[in-house]
Amino acid sequence: MSYWTHITGTIAVEPFGRTQAEKRYILDTVLEHLPLVTGSERNMEVYVVQPNGTTSSSSCDEFGERTNNLVDTYGDKSRRYGWLRTQRGYLLTISSNFRDRTFDETHREFVKWLTRLAKRVNVVDICVKLSDENRQKIFSNANPFDEMYEWPSWVNKNGEPAWWEYLAWEPAKGIMYPMKLMYKYYNDAENDAEMARRIAYRGE
Repeated sequence: MSYWTHITGTIAVEPFGRTQAEKRYILDTVLEHLPLVTGSERNMEVYVVQPNGTTSSSSCDEFGERTNNLVDTYGDKSRRYGWLRTQRGYLLTISSNFRDRTFDETHREFVKWLTRLAKRVNVVDICVKLSDENRQKIFSNANPFDEMYEWPSWVNKNGEPAWWEYLAWEPAKGIMYPMKLMYKYYNDAENDAEMARRIAYRGE
């Protein structure tokens, strides 16, 4: 006779990203590299939902340039707004049933998964139920997981890079423009020297 454990609920997260595409790319990549929460037939499945609307807007794009040429699309109407608009958060929805897994096994795997997630994207809210036929545990306090978030190297005191930083392009010194685009399109002696050093380091 099989025995089962179950996980259902939602987790609100805020990944880093200067555009909506960058946020989703970083979030999806983080999710792909998390440890598994397993069952004998199927592992835990996570569905990513972006809430409607936006939570921030800027008159400059991700390069720090004015956005008067950006086009925002709402429904079937497109017009120039001159703003870069993004939605800060995403909802992770979990609805999974694990065959041949005890409560303690699933609890251990889920806490490991959640801890790793919290280090890589900011967990701001959680309501998740883990249960079997006899026991249940509700995860409803996001504070411990919010405190686990590893801030990027330009924010934290020791300069240690966060796990996800390799997924984001690096800006040139003192501006938002990417180092590689600055090297390709502009003459900047300091940036050119740094890029030349990196190219030589890679052996190209």
